[in-house]
Amino acid sequence: MLGFPIWRLGLGLALLGLPPLPAMAQSCLERYGQSGCAARLYAEMLCAHFDRPEVMRNRESQLADRFEEAGLDLAGISPGEVETAAVGYYVPMLCPRNSGQIQRLFNRF
Repeated sequence: MLGFPIWRLGLGLALLGLPPLPAMAQSCLERYGQSGCAARLYAEMLCAHFDRPEVMRNRESQLADRFEEAGLDLAGISPGEVETAAVGYYVPMLCPRNSGQIQRLFNRF
């Protein structure tokens, strides 16, 4: 486990019930780098569960487990950096139909 809070989301968003990382997870780090891979995994979680906040509360340990599975080292990477990349770049790519709603949740885009 990482030993520090990963996210500072006012809505209490967190991960619930995502399937295990696919075989591509090993290449996530190679393809996107530390912060890019973290942002992509976070965006996957947002796309899967953004509309069910009751399901997403208090589940950030599962997201931390996914980060660990992918081999991420988040030292020196701010939660804001990951959140901004996830919401601004990866969410529109991964779930374009819902990206506007997700971006409005963060009031930044």
